[in-house]
Amino acid sequence: MERRLPAHPSERTWGPFVLVSAGSRPPRVRSIASPEGVGDRLRAAAMAEIQARDAFLEAAERFARHSPLALIKTWRALASAEDKHLGWLLERLEDLGQRVEDRPVSDQLHRTLSACETPRDFARYMAIAETRGMRAGELFRARMAESDPTSARLFGRVADEESEHIRLAHRWFPTQGG
Repeated sequence: MERRLPAHPSERTWGPFVLVSAGSRPPRVRSIASPEGVGDRLRAAAMAEIQARDAFLEAAERFARHSPLALIKTWRALASAEDKHLGWLLERLEDLGQRVEDRPVSDQLHRTLSACETPRDFARYMAIAETRGMRAGELFRARMAESDPTSARLFGRVADEESEHIRLAHRWFPTQGG
């Protein structure tokens, strides 16, 4: 899915997400046993997906002159996958009667990724973020299995796909010793 990015990062809007003030942390998530707590986790995951999507698209644009075409195409494909995950998460949030704008979230992930100066740095930080997301998804899959099997399966499905994103980052930019 191609989308038009803002001409300048300062023009970015994250609507309908509501952001915490720069340097602030979002409110603590509520109990995973409550629909609101599941909603908090879906909302945070959806915000991570939209930030990753936009960061992949921006990296494909920003590093195009200094990166192989195959890497740029990979980043664009990953942006599409992140957009798919975003759609799944937002749909589930709506199914639970939760609204994206009910609680503020952070855009720190995007700010960190946008500050990367090289394709290697971007891929390394993105792999770290994807690993965190995958681990959280695996945890939520296990912890919600009985109380909310639909959300549990969704988090698991996203986590399974994120593992492939991590492998791609390591394929393009292998870490030392492995």
